Amino acid sequence: MTPKELVEQFYDYLVQKNEAWSTLFSENITFADAGMNINQAGKENVVNSFKQFLRSVEDIRVRQIITENDNVCAIVHYDYINAERDKLSQDVAEIWQVKEGKLNSLIIYFDITVFRQFMGH
Repeated sequence: MTPKELVEQFYDYLVQKNEAWSTLFSENITFADAGMNINQAGKENVVNSFKQFLRSVEDIRVRQIITENDNVCAIVHYDYINAERDKLSQDVAEIWQVKEGKLNSLIIYFDITVFRQFMGH
């Protein structure tokens, strides 16, 4: 599978609400946002972080995927829902690095302050 196909498979699993997405992660995956407010390392930590995040996601749409060698940038539209049933939409740039056929790192670029306020954190 090419790096682009691997990233596409990841988002397909997310859209289907199929937890097989975690099988695409390397054991040493890292996950951070651009400001390092989120900073997780290791498959178990990253999977747990994603599971917590995905509870607030109502809908996911991949808008664009750009690839260069083992690096893949996905522009993803998320619709969130919070405990009060309010809704928020955000476009997020997600930069993946693929290593040895697995998703090895992810850095996300989005407005974490707006997201945290919306979620009540």
